Amino acid sequence: LGLSEKDLVILIKLIYASETSNKQPSIEFLKRGSNMEPREVTSIIQHLIQRDLLQLQVKKDEEGKFTEYMNLDSFYDKLNKILIQVETDNKHSASQQHFKDLFQYIEQLFARPLSPYEIETLNQWIDVDQHDFSLIRAALDEAYSHDKLSFKYVDRILLNWKKNNVTTTEESKKIREKFNQPKMKHTVPHVPKFDWLNGENIDDK
Repeated sequence: LGLSEKDLVILIKLIYASETSNKQPSIEFLKRGSNMEPREVTSIIQHLIQRDLLQLQVKKDEEGKFTEYMNLDSFYDKLNKILIQVETDNKHSASQQHFKDLFQYIEQLFARPLSPYEIETLNQWIDVDQHDFSLIRAALDEAYSHDKLSFKYVDRILLNWKKNNVTTTEESKKIREKFNQPKMKHTVPHVPKFDWLNGENIDDK
């Protein structure tokens, strides 16, 4: 917002006044607790208005009289935009770090630099398929555990998980456990072999 320390002091007092009272705070109230002169407080208020952080408006009070008050809506709007931008920047920075970590992990796993095709595939998993970084890593680990470490095999794993609506590593674990679960063995009872042509039990021979 480009505010000085004194600007912030007055702004905080204006915010406090707007939240605790419907009346416009006096210059005396605003300068209380500081070494600012009334003229300096007035100058700061004018500066805040020029920065479009504060608006002086008029409204009717309970007695029907017109009173002047300070509207801080524009300040809250600007602050909200800044917070959204900061959050967006933080997410972008975190995403870049996650990509770097994943890229390095894959190169360590393959023990070689990635080919242009593999880099393109990795970008597609992230940008087009919208797979989470942790899910891609889980698919790589799954392929490695089966000794089938290749981008095509990892792609098949991710495709299978997508068909099963798997979006987290916890959900992928359940799919893996289900897939790796030992299948029930069905014991077939011994049936004597019979030679239907000669009418003899082959097992008796």
